[in-house]
Amino acid sequence: MILLALACATPPVQADPVPPPLPVTEPVATPENAVTVPTLLGEAAGVSFLGDWTSGPCQGRGYARNVRFEEDFSYAVIDLVSPCPVGTTCMWSGMATFAGEWRQDGTQLKLRELGIASGTGPGGPHPVLFESNGEGKLVENGCIYEKGLTVPTGYAEDKVRPKVPGR
Repeated sequence: MILLALACATPPVQADPVPPPLPVTEPVATPENAVTVPTLLGEAAGVSFLGDWTSGPCQGRGYARNVRFEEDFSYAVIDLVSPCPVGTTCMWSGMATFAGEWRQDGTQLKLRELGIASGTGPGGPHPVLFESNGEGKLVENGCIYEKGLTVPTGYAEDKVRPKVPGR
């Protein structure tokens, strides 16, 4: 009888076991969760190329460069080779300009210079390809570009903002 009583007794209530905590991991960028931005050609990974960009001296180029990408697929560049100091008279301002058109291919901008044979004008080498580095910056021939302009002392932004000819 004792065996029967033990076999029919209600088992003791046990608390639900606490599951172990999930491991903490950093989110992994995948095609499904990659950061995208609106562009003229739809959503694309990377950064919005439009507007002003600047790069200091780099990769054999001893001066700053300002670039502007427009919505109509045109671009303009000012190479700040040797700007004439404010308050002086110079024979040459030392700012070389060139322009052309661009097209987007994924995270890249491919450039075609107009008006002269590509890359042969003053300053140089002239850019032909920019790529988003995924950190909000552009890379061209090893040079890093950030949003904004390089403005030499005594100059106003409108004097060093690249302008597409005819605008």
